[in-house]
Amino acid sequence: MLKRSVSILFLVLTACWVQAAEPRFVDGTHYTTLATPLKTSYRGAEVGEIMEFFSYGCIHCYNFEPAVQRFLAEKPDSIRYTYVPVMFNERQAPEVRAYYVIELLKLGVTAHQAIFNEIHQQRKALRTDGQFAKFFTRFNLTEDEYLAHAYSFGVNAKVNTSIYLTGNSGIGGTPSIIANGQYLIESGAVGGNEQALYAAKWLIEQDALIQ
Repeated sequence: MLKRSVSILFLVLTACWVQAAEPRFVDGTHYTTLATPLKTSYRGAEVGEIMEFFSYGCIHCYNFEPAVQRFLAEKPDSIRYTYVPVMFNERQAPEVRAYYVIELLKLGVTAHQAIFNEIHQQRKALRTDGQFAKFFTRFNLTEDEYLAHAYSFGVNAKVNTSIYLTGNSGIGGTPSIIANGQYLIESGAVGGNEQALYAAKWLIEQDALIQ
């Protein structure tokens, strides 16, 4: 409880400074409030969550990733950052499973970036479970081990979460940013994808003021 209170106090003080230094983001202009908020996963001392909806096949997501890493290096620990691999259709299932295998095995940003690089730098296809299984052998997995993880109970549950979040998010493409499960940032209105991260942070800080 004390840790959460300190986190909220920090964000309140930061929000006061932000209000003085940055323009206010307006509902209907800079972001849209979802009629039905998405389920969030932040807990304990965390006071908010930023969700990034992305696809490995999306060149804009690939180009966005360096900005994401800069943001992650400086954001407060009390704000959770959650990658959501989108599932608009069944063809995206293999890459969704691949991301959640990375999560399951704690392979981190190295494997995450390697998939982007394989597709967008090396121009190699990663569209099927079999292609991903071969790719993951570089991370000391056999193809059979990868497939076993990709279709494990835990990953299946995460895939279902991705389907739910994508279907109820209101997004029209990737990358898209949602703050606290309810504020869909309009990237074009706030100055681009990188600025959308800071708009999301600002909205979380505003929510913290009224908690």
